[in-house]
Amino acid sequence: MAHWLLEVVALVILIALIYRPLSRLVVTALDGHAVRVRAELDAAKHLREEAQSLLANYQRQRVSGEDQARTIVEHAKLETERQVERHRAELEAALKRRTEQVMGRIAQEEARAVQELRAYAATLAIRTTERLLRERVDGAHAQALLDGAIEQVGRKLS
Repeated sequence: MAHWLLEVVALVILIALIYRPLSRLVVTALDGHAVRVRAELDAAKHLREEAQSLLANYQRQRVSGEDQARTIVEHAKLETERQVERHRAELEAALKRRTEQVMGRIAQEEARAVQELRAYAATLAIRTTERLLRERVDGAHAQALLDGAIEQVGRKLS
């Protein structure tokens, strides 16, 4: 039994001798690991804050971009409406001018046709009157009637 006790005492002495340097080594390793973990946590925290800052910045830019896009679209709509109205007004004015030109030409042609018809009617009346007078009235009397008829037709045509 003494031998057993001797082994236990030797084991306790060995553990006491190994414990102090081993505990320092373990504590140093754990402290180093804790420092690395703390550094990684600090780096992760810094990266997270940076990511949040970038995210907030990008969200502000997105909102600003959406506002700008909305403004551009509204401006484009207004400009399109303005252009459509301008083109519509120009088209209406052009159609009105064309209509007036056509109506003027029609009036001119109508006046010319009436003038030609009057001239033809006058010529026909003169010829008919002349022929009737030759057939029914003698020389001097016929010439007087013919002159009066020509004068009357001339006044009516004027």
